[in-house]
Formats: sequence, C-alpha cells, structure tokens
Amino acid sequence: MNRQIAESGRCGRPFFSPMEGVDFASTERRARFEKGLATPLPQPSWMKAWAAESPDSRFVAHLDLTGSSIPSEKHRASLGIGVEDSFYRRGLGRRLMQVAIEFATRNNIEWIDLSVFSDNNAAIGLYRSLGFEEVGRRNDRFRLSGRSVDDLTMTLRIKD
Repeated sequence: MNRQIAESGRCGRPFFSPMEGVDFASTERRARFEKGLATPLPQPSWMKAWAAESPDSRFVAHLDLTGSSIPSEKHRASLGIGVEDSFYRRGLGRRLMQVAIEFATRNNIEWIDLSVFSDNNAAIGLYRSLGFEEVGRRNDRFRLSGRSVDDLTMTLRIKD
C-alpha cells in the first residue's frame, strides 16, 4: 500500500490519497487493520479486504470494505481501493469492485459509499460504470502539495 500511496499526484497523475507521508506499514495502522479484519460482520467496524498480486507475487492492488462504528449505519459499508500505477487499465480495479459488490449483496449490505478526488476521472468513470452515483462534493477539502483538491462522495444502492 505504501507503494501505491507514494504514486498519488506523481508524474502528472491525479491525487488519490490525502495521506501524504503516512506510513501504512506502521505498527499502529497494521494493528487497526488486523483488528478490523478479525471483527465479524455485522459487528461495528468490521472489515473485509481483497488484493491482487503481480506475476512475481507482489501486492499491486487492494480493496477494503469497512462497516461503520455506528450501529445505526450497519446497512452501509465504506470502500477504499488502490492500484499501482504500472497496473492501471488492466481490469484489476473493476474486478476487485465486482467482488466487493458481490460480497455486499450476499451479506445484506444495502449501500456502498466511497470518496474520490474530483480530478480522478479514470476512477470516477469506473465507479459510474458500476452504478455509483455522485451524492456530494466537498470543495477544497484537502491541500495536497499546495494544491486545493475537491472530494466527491459517491454511493451505490445494493438493495431496494
């Protein structure tokens, strides 16, 4: 994940993470991640994660779904996804998203929510093609490398 985050905003690519300089392999973050994975659904703060490997067995894409810590929100999950730059446009993100949507469907999760920076057109296009709709925008939410970045909220209704 650190490799993926390091690519955010580099070489003309859009920013996709507000976490500049954060070590995702830190002991604290790893413990929080492991605790979420060990928490069963539908308990608050459950987490499920999937990953894709390269031919040389490196993790090159990941997706996580996380349940809210608020019990009254247990019908929703938040989605986070990342794909390494050299693996863009190979269908990994789409396949991970499809697996997560199938999981949500099987587990009575009614909504999947995500946030995406407004200039990440490739990601927005992928999300829209899977049925996600924009439901909000926070202007100037982040300042990354001295640049203002708007944040979009998108959601997918799984069950009526």
